[in-house]
Amino acid sequence: MHVKIALIKIVHYIKSVYNTILLYLSVISTLMTPGTVIWKLFGNRKGKVCLLNRDLICDSKTLMNLPKCGKPLDGYTNALYPFLPTFLLDNNQYWIDRRDVFSYGNNLINKRIFDISFDFELKSKQGNILWDIFEIISKYSFQLVFNRLPTDEEFNDIYSGLIDINKIIKRISSTPNIPIRKIFYDRILKLIKENDENFLFHNCENFFKMDEIHQVSSVAEDFLTTMAVQCTDLVCHMLILYSEYPEDFENNFENSFNETLRLYPLTDIWVRESYNNEKGWIASLVQLNRNGWSQPNTFNPQRWDSANHPPLMSWGFDVRRCPAQKLATNISRLIFENIIHKNQFWIQPAANFQHERTFPYGCQVSLGYGDKPHDVKLWKFNNKLKMQFQRWLFEKLRMIDQNELN
Repeated sequence: MHVKIALIKIVHYIKSVYNTILLYLSVISTLMTPGTVIWKLFGNRKGKVCLLNRDLICDSKTLMNLPKCGKPLDGYTNALYPFLPTFLLDNNQYWIDRRDVFSYGNNLINKRIFDISFDFELKSKQGNILWDIFEIISKYSFQLVFNRLPTDEEFNDIYSGLIDINKIIKRISSTPNIPIRKIFYDRILKLIKENDENFLFHNCENFFKMDEIHQVSSVAEDFLTTMAVQCTDLVCHMLILYSEYPEDFENNFENSFNETLRLYPLTDIWVRESYNNEKGWIASLVQLNRNGWSQPNTFNPQRWDSANHPPLMSWGFDVRRCPAQKLATNISRLIFENIIHKNQFWIQPAANFQHERTFPYGCQVSLGYGDKPHDVKLWKFNNKLKMQFQRWLFEKLRMIDQNELN
């Protein structure tokens, strides 16, 4: 009996070593993110895959059946330094206070979205439109929080910080620019202290009871950064898909929005530390949102007409479910529809563009208004090889920094 148990443990250990080495080598040697690598390696496998220090959760059913836990779904990241985002806090009083404050602000912003007049135009362009949309949404986010447009000085201080954060998230850089982040921090703190009557938290006592770092982080990260980064990605993903499936977005936005999130989740992997004698685990959002679906890699909004499918996992689960779902949906839809409904809008991805979750090359497209040129499909963007190497390098540095697969 003891020999049998020992043999089982040895086999389990060998499998763990094999799976861990396979995963690490695949992540290091490819241009794909860890989440995409996991999907390629383990596909529609059910249950758990044992790794040395964690389990890999392969499907949404297994994930949902895990013991309830209030620990974060992400590990440490330097991308957001010096801010303390709510989603990285343990389930303690700070987290509870921040969630309450976020709920207060979230309700107000979802009302402001439909009250504030925000007019813009995405100019005709051949190149990377990601940063154009990022700037548009950054200004709109400021307006939603402070109920006015920023001055040039205010926006420069804030936008430089937002760009620096998004560069690390997008694997364009690996270390934060501390002086720029300090300017961003100080500008938000100054705006908070002014406490203008139109400020989102002007009448929120719980907000001003929090420590300074949590006040600033709540505004700078939970709202401004979250809206700018996540909504930009969502809008860009939808525009790329719209270029091929315009009728789907025109006829049923809700289905198309869900299908966009299923194929291109806003987060690559979730990482949860060990808790209550439970082994820590990781999960790929790409795998969770494709495992168990028919034609999992195909854009098919009609699949959402039926309830007979796995749940969409892009917004988290249990007590750590993202509270910004409605906010991100409303903003993304507003910006997206504002773009596509103007002056015979058209968009065409570059001939050498590959649609990936993280936009490692940016969102490289031709776009314009009026008649679409016949030769527009032939255009290719430059420096793709350089971008591929840059993305590979910073992807690995980020993986090490965040201890993603340990």
